[in-house]
Amino acid sequence: MLRMRVITAAIGIPVMLLLLYFGGWVLVIGVSILSSIGIWELHRMLERHSVRFFPMIAVIWVWALIWASSHHHWTVPVVTLGAVVVVLVAIFTRSPEAFEGAVTTSWGALYLGLFFSFVIRIRRLSHGLHIAFAFFLIIWATDTLAFFVGRQWGRKKLLPKISPSKTWEGTIGGTLGGILMGLLMAHWSGLTLFEGVFLGLVVSVFGQLGDLLESAIKRYAGVKDSGVLLPGHGGILDRFDSALFALPIAYYLLRSLGIS
Repeated sequence: MLRMRVITAAIGIPVMLLLLYFGGWVLVIGVSILSSIGIWELHRMLERHSVRFFPMIAVIWVWALIWASSHHHWTVPVVTLGAVVVVLVAIFTRSPEAFEGAVTTSWGALYLGLFFSFVIRIRRLSHGLHIAFAFFLIIWATDTLAFFVGRQWGRKKLLPKISPSKTWEGTIGGTLGGILMGLLMAHWSGLTLFEGVFLGLVVSVFGQLGDLLESAIKRYAGVKDSGVLLPGHGGILDRFDSALFALPIAYYLLRSLGIS
């Protein structure tokens, strides 16, 4: 298990960093593909409980949201139009379950499409390439330290009903790992030491909350992993759950610090 996690990370991390390095349409298309895979993983999990979901509409909406991230004035119209389309489909389907599908589809598209699109917004900031690199290094440092500290010293369970393997010790270790990485990457990212530490703390905390959110979804669906695309890490949702929840928080934190 540990060996497969290391192998997957060794493959997955360079791929994400390459997308960030090239930026532009390469990043837009790459993020769109990752989000689309995530939509199908979410659909597969919800399907296990016969929860209605419209995956094709969600995928189209996700691509539109990520495209809109490069054209800021289009974001609100795309969100609105997508919601209208989903509701109209639910109405004309004439099934009570279709309205359930409208809710799950809207949530899934916004969760994967809107949240993931913030990586493109961060990349477009001043020193955006370095900050985006720092963001993912903070996420991966948090994940790595939480895993090893929890495995070695974890005793007190964090939220056993949601994620039985997570401990308070691992959570604290992961948070410290994120803070340390933020500190190390501060100057390189054009941030002050305080800003780097603050970014590391916030990204680490919200990243771990995102991990818990996906654990709750998997718990509901009764699956161990969201998918099998990445050995040792499951699917795209398993690999990017922490980043998804932390991306919009990091973006608005950076903007509040005067970075544009």
